[in-house]
Amino acid sequence: MSNWIKSSLIAACVLLSLNVNAQKKVTYGKSTFTVYQPLTDLEPTPVSGFVPDVPGYTRKSKNYGPGTYYHYAPGNVPKTSYKCILTEIRDWIAYRPEEVKELAAKKGLEQVSEKEMKRLFKNTRLPNSGLMYKLTEDSWIWFYIKGLQNCGPKAWGSNEEYVLGVSYIIKVPQETDAILDRIYRFWNDGVRFSDFATVSQSNFKTRPTAPTDQNPNNFSIGDVLNREKGFYRLSFEGGAPTYVWHSYAKVVEANMKKPDFDISGSAGYEDLFTAFNYSLDAVKVGQNIYFSYSVNSNFLQDIVPGVTWQKEMAGRKESEAQRKIEMQKINKQNAAALEKYYKEILK
Repeated sequence: MSNWIKSSLIAACVLLSLNVNAQKKVTYGKSTFTVYQPLTDLEPTPVSGFVPDVPGYTRKSKNYGPGTYYHYAPGNVPKTSYKCILTEIRDWIAYRPEEVKELAAKKGLEQVSEKEMKRLFKNTRLPNSGLMYKLTEDSWIWFYIKGLQNCGPKAWGSNEEYVLGVSYIIKVPQETDAILDRIYRFWNDGVRFSDFATVSQSNFKTRPTAPTDQNPNNFSIGDVLNREKGFYRLSFEGGAPTYVWHSYAKVVEANMKKPDFDISGSAGYEDLFTAFNYSLDAVKVGQNIYFSYSVNSNFLQDIVPGVTWQKEMAGRKESEAQRKIEMQKINKQNAAALEKYYKEILK
């Protein structure tokens, strides 16, 4: 077999593998459905360019492992070649704040004062204090830093500060297309490198209308994202239940005019030992809309003194096993309804 043919076969196998890994399928009743498949026409959410020398979770520490009060760390970090803002900023987690300051100084970054943070983000869930740097005129990076008091062999014997989470914040034009593009990309990023992604758009203070409302003021993207159809609601008009479709763009356009415009999202793994959780928040401040992409550690934190990480994880395993049993029962009981549901929305 020639080298060219070998190379072609290897490339084909790699592409097939990537395609299989990037899909999620479920079986209900007699049907199997592909409930998500990444969108090939969407590029990853752009990275910030401010990265550490090596990923923090690859570095060794005397403060975790057997005989300590620290959570087991760093947790499972599945390998991926998919680079987006989420897989970039997670590399900061487990760094010490003085190391962040040193690297920021070398890059000539401007630290943002708490007064400036409060002016920018007002009274929202975006950062109003802490360590933040300005990357461009419209983007910032914020580090969640906390002192770990039980990370040594003696309870309450230390107070070592670490980066436990990172947020990248960018100002986005108040335009429907720009907002939807960010929503779609976050969902697409999540299903590219992890097990799931969800995004919800509503207004923070407004009570979401019921699913049967003719003009819903909210939507959620779960397993299925179909940009052409939009989102769906269940209707019983005329007797038989049917799914009626609504445009994502119309809801975003209407809600964006309100001062409490709000978006939240999450992405992650169905692995109990996964190292990080990934999230999205978007808020409106005056006439500005900010998108915040965050990664936080699931393990880099204090636990109750006297409880080693082995005991902690044993409890988590037991809870997770029970949860899976309960979910299997629920899915089995609702198999017929779920089969009908997916047949309707995927046709």
